[in-house]
Amino acid sequence: MLAIVFTSCEKDEPLYPQPKVAAGLQTQTFEMGETYSNQLYFDFETQTKTTNLFGQWDLGFACNGTPHIIVCAGKSTSYALAKVTDTHFDDIHQLQMSKLSWGFDNPNGHIDSLVTSNCFKPTTYGYEGNPDETYVLDLGSDSVVANRFIKIKFLSVRGGMYEFQWTFVFNPIKINVTKIYTNPEYNYTYFNFGTLKTVENEPIKNKKWDIVFTTYKESIHDVNGQPYPYIIRGALINKHKISVCEVNSNSTGISFDDMSKELAQDFSMGKTLNEIGYDWKVYDQNSAKYTIVQNKYFLLKTESGNWFKMRFIDFYDDQGRKGYPKMAWEVLK
Repeated sequence: MLAIVFTSCEKDEPLYPQPKVAAGLQTQTFEMGETYSNQLYFDFETQTKTTNLFGQWDLGFACNGTPHIIVCAGKSTSYALAKVTDTHFDDIHQLQMSKLSWGFDNPNGHIDSLVTSNCFKPTTYGYEGNPDETYVLDLGSDSVVANRFIKIKFLSVRGGMYEFQWTFVFNPIKINVTKIYTNPEYNYTYFNFGTLKTVENEPIKNKKWDIVFTTYKESIHDVNGQPYPYIIRGALINKHKISVCEVNSNSTGISFDDMSKELAQDFSMGKTLNEIGYDWKVYDQNSAKYTIVQNKYFLLKTESGNWFKMRFIDFYDDQGRKGYPKMAWEVLK
């Protein structure tokens, strides 16, 4: 939980347009489904929900800011990426895949927490890939063996266009050179190695959504204290549109009902992508069901200056099926 920061003086705030949200507490259910096949994008100011299928991409190429690349590790436990620096691209077929150091992106969204962090260096004309680095992508144990592992060399980024070469590790018939054109109205442009096409994983522009309910991978300590790559379901934020703070009513003494805009402004807001995350629910071994953490809720502030408070109510629908997170929120005025 982010720390509470109290300020000694209060500055005058600019006037912002009021969001198109009804007064009072609002609720919404997000139909991820029992198999979590859907991901759902939501905008608090317009109360717009947009749905598409999860897992239709492999790599995501950043459209804004410092060039970087993300991996869809939530597809499976074995889906991962490894960086190779001591072997030439052409010779990687001789490596034993089991001996590589496999990893996945930290869902916090920080560039230095990505497997591909620092894969590009700035130059006079854009960004260049590191010639000594090759990445091997494991598409997962359910893939065809010959096409399971892909070796990739990121070449350059110029004018928003990424260029990389790749081929299958065990089926290197052809070395492909692919160009990815990005659109600054979206956070990422996504590529699928199965279809060899870009994918519209973000169905709406980055100024039109605040959070997405989706599947991703996170390192969580098991009962023995050892980190394990868990596939989890939770909510990630759009850092280009909102900032968030997690609030624990037990430690702050401020309940969800008592939270006001005046009180909210004393909290430190952040743009960590998994600030909402997954742990607003816990799994009860005895009942074999998820229960909602009652003392946890969230503050959200949009780039237009509107404040919201939000908490989760349930993870099941009226028929008792998991995968239907329900949240309640209210605009703070």
